[in-house]
Amino acid sequence: MTEADNGRFNVTGNEDDRHVFKVPILRNIEQTYPYFHDGSIDNLYEAVRIMGSVQLGKTFTEKETEKLVAFLKSLTGKYNGKPLSEVGKY
Repeated sequence: MTEADNGRFNVTGNEDDRHVFKVPILRNIEQTYPYFHDGSIDNLYEAVRIMGSVQLGKTFTEKETEKLVAFLKSLTGKYNGKPLSEVGKY
């Protein structure tokens, strides 16, 4: 455990906020790495695999993880008609 694992408690000092975290929206998740409250994972595939295990108690197959990542990538928006994954590329 690190201080980051205390969550909102670090901001409010309220014991009820210990281990409480703001959950981000999934739109543009492909572009908003690193993942997790401590920024420890920068790979969406790995983040999905870990969350399946930690939050759901499931071990996703490679194919299941790929499908979930493909879905999450489909939530990436556009800017000036270009997918955000291409904005800023030459």
